[in-house]
Amino acid sequence: MAFDYSSLMGKQVRLDRGGPESRQGEIVAVGTDYVGIYNEKDGLIYYNTTHLKSITVNSKDAVEYSLTSQTNATPLRLLEAENFLGLLNGMKNLWCQVNRGGHESIQGVLSDVNDDSITMVVNHELVTIFNFHIKSMSYGVKKENQEEKKDKNQEQNQDNNEKK
Repeated sequence: MAFDYSSLMGKQVRLDRGGPESRQGEIVAVGTDYVGIYNEKDGLIYYNTTHLKSITVNSKDAVEYSLTSQTNATPLRLLEAENFLGLLNGMKNLWCQVNRGGHESIQGVLSDVNDDSITMVVNHELVTIFNFHIKSMSYGVKKENQEEKKDKNQEQNQDNNEKK
């Protein structure tokens, strides 16, 4: 018997207990194999429930979030679909982030979706990611995050070269 995430709709939860995928927020969307949460810092994040290890309901804090971005007050569009594959199809041609952290996190434009994999355009490269390995997915992520990391790496490399 599968866990009924719809019973937690509108509640504050933490998905997973720790690690790069762990996030806290309000459950705003539920499908047969995914759950969507929202928080002001990260926006909308959709989790493939196959990879969720735990869910914690926050019974003390009643933090309410609005589905609008703090910086520009533009409402975020909540995507809903019957299943995770349908959700991925709804993100086609959008700037997306696959997985929230760690070495498997990647950002780019989602260009193609099929039953087994997705294809993203990332820095002039086509990257194929197998659907089974997608733990979480979000869209509208700022490209600045990746560029900032690249700039920091370049600065560190320059510093290292100057020290030699």
